[in-house]
Amino acid sequence: MSLNNNNDNDVEFTDYFNERNEIDLNMFSSENSESKNSKSSKSKKPRSKRGKKTKANVLKIVLSVFLVGVITGCIVIGAFMIYAFCILDATMPDNLNNLALNYTTTIYTKDNNTGEFVEYQRLHGEQNRIWVSYDKIPNNLKNAFIAIEDKRFMTHGGVDWKRTFSAFANLFLHFYSSNQGGSTITQQLVKNLTGDASQSPARKMREIMRARNLEAIYSKDTILECYINTVAMGGGSYGAEVAANYYYGKSANELTLGECASLAAIVKAPSTYRPDLHPDENNERRKTVLLEMKKQGYITEEEYNDAVNDVPVVIADKSNIKEEEINNYFVDALIEDVVNGLVDVYGYDKSYASRNFYNGGYKIYATLQPEVQNAMDEVYSNEKYLLKTKKGSELQGAMVVMDYYGHINGMVGGIGKKTTNRGFNCATSASRQPGSTMKPMAAYAPAIEYDKITYSTIMDARTHEVGPKKWLPKNWYNNGYVSSHLTMGKAIEVSTNTIPVYLVDSLTPQLCYDFITQKLGLSHLNSNDIDYSPLGMGGTNGGVTTLEEAAAYSTFGNGGLYYTPTTYYYVTDQHDNVILKYNDEPIVAMGEDTATVMNHLLRNVTTGSQGTAADIRNSSLGKFQTFAKTGTTNENMNCWMTGGTPYYIASSWCGYDPLQEVYPSNTARRMWTEVMSKIHNGLDTNKQFADSSYCVSEKYCTSTGMIATESCPNTDIGWYKKSNIPAKCTTHAAA
Repeated sequence: MSLNNNNDNDVEFTDYFNERNEIDLNMFSSENSESKNSKSSKSKKPRSKRGKKTKANVLKIVLSVFLVGVITGCIVIGAFMIYAFCILDATMPDNLNNLALNYTTTIYTKDNNTGEFVEYQRLHGEQNRIWVSYDKIPNNLKNAFIAIEDKRFMTHGGVDWKRTFSAFANLFLHFYSSNQGGSTITQQLVKNLTGDASQSPARKMREIMRARNLEAIYSKDTILECYINTVAMGGGSYGAEVAANYYYGKSANELTLGECASLAAIVKAPSTYRPDLHPDENNERRKTVLLEMKKQGYITEEEYNDAVNDVPVVIADKSNIKEEEINNYFVDALIEDVVNGLVDVYGYDKSYASRNFYNGGYKIYATLQPEVQNAMDEVYSNEKYLLKTKKGSELQGAMVVMDYYGHINGMVGGIGKKTTNRGFNCATSASRQPGSTMKPMAAYAPAIEYDKITYSTIMDARTHEVGPKKWLPKNWYNNGYVSSHLTMGKAIEVSTNTIPVYLVDSLTPQLCYDFITQKLGLSHLNSNDIDYSPLGMGGTNGGVTTLEEAAAYSTFGNGGLYYTPTTYYYVTDQHDNVILKYNDEPIVAMGEDTATVMNHLLRNVTTGSQGTAADIRNSSLGKFQTFAKTGTTNENMNCWMTGGTPYYIASSWCGYDPLQEVYPSNTARRMWTEVMSKIHNGLDTNKQFADSSYCVSEKYCTSTGMIATESCPNTDIGWYKKSNIPAKCTTHAAA
């Protein structure tokens, strides 16, 4: 049928055109006109039939084309509907009520005056974002975004079709002078969350369907809150809070109307409308935002006029957003502590936990005291301590300041200006021989604890053999410097070597090793350190860090409790749920009576006439109660000073890498004293250490170490455990 119809049409059209040709030729011929007229009249009737038939066929063709178009359109629309609703992924990867975005991590520290936590520093990855809840976003800011970005936001279902079609038509017909954006706030939120910004019809359809899906699930308030917190605001700032901090030095809820309009003006093109880089462009668009707000009834004429004339003062200072290009050593240690906490508690991979730290939006309530850290940074960057050897090696050093509950208040891990983040930190990683600072921990404290000695026990300080190998410990000082027989107070004061070695021998090296590793947190030692020299004189095979020493020595000032050192109290996520918390349960390292006796013994180092840290009396610290112990290793390769006041415990170390002599050998002590003097400035000098009720002070005979009688010619004051008080002196008994 199709073939025959085609032939019929060919014949009809051939006849028709032949006829037309014939008529056209006869117009130019004068011969046989009648004949021609006769032919013409004869042909009228057939031509009329063919014309009607032709018109009918043309209509059929047009109708066929129309029907084909309709069918094709239906097929296309149907296919589109199937694609849009069945195949196209219109789901969102995020739950708007708990967005897993890149949030800025914030560190908070306690204000000493109020006790309240205040913001100290922010740490972030590529995106700097602080979430601000809907109720803390000012209405003017919400309305400014709606007025300039999506005036029908409150009424549309995710897509403004009028605006979308206008933007599409403008691409071809140019109704407007510039390309008009068709995206609603909801669509822009979709783009912000998915990062799907390719220029393709498929991407646009995904965006439209996802926007409609969001509107079907979430309220307008939730969508607007998420949009205001995710939109790019220039300079790596995301969301209104960081932008308000950076550009105007205030929180979002403190913004004026003009400042709200200024922030809303940025969004169209941050690189073009940033108020710090392009103030004129931002100001002009700010006026446009205010005009739209007035037209749409968000502000009055008076408010509009006031805001237009009140040009915001742009600060644009990185200090407003608490950013530091180079972190201090405490912050470096804090990062490591939190990362390790995430690994331990949640089983994260270390690299993932490290990345997540910067993007997780954590709120870290740190133990840092900024004034302590500032004093330490000032001292340790002082050029007078930048000592070099003839070979060009630079002196290294570290110091940790803590309270007596395990809270690290300040830390430095190097001498000189810090130039890298998360580099080598001597305070936490430089494990060095502790020298004589080991003696109170490994010898005197366990000897007091296990009643081997008392405060005034007198021992022979002369050299004699100890142990199976008949080792001969030697004192660092020349004969005649001190007596050959010493009380424990005097032995610690002058830092004799022999007596602590004899105590280790009496207690056994294994007991002393277990005491310092299991009760005092010295974790870098090894089995080779279960020996006389490492434990009695500090010549260890492993080593000790300033962080470990500060924590261990804190037991002498807090009643014998060991707290694991920490850089934070607790950590929350961006929704204030606690995810990490410092375990503040201590272990009892020694009896509180032992701790009190040790505290008084160690005061001799700073108050005794021959004390190795007696020069502290000449500093401002001389007004405070202090206990301390100095330490050096062979040829002054490592120099130490560890001690405390009723306020702080601190440990300082310095040395070279590779090992070389430190000169002057009192450098660690000088740095300790200078830092501690600064951080005690203005503190009450009347504060004192608490003495245990299980201890008692008594006069003792300096000749025998026994409790003195009225007959003893020379006496001094000692502190004793009530459970282990010496007998009364009989040498000087009354005749």
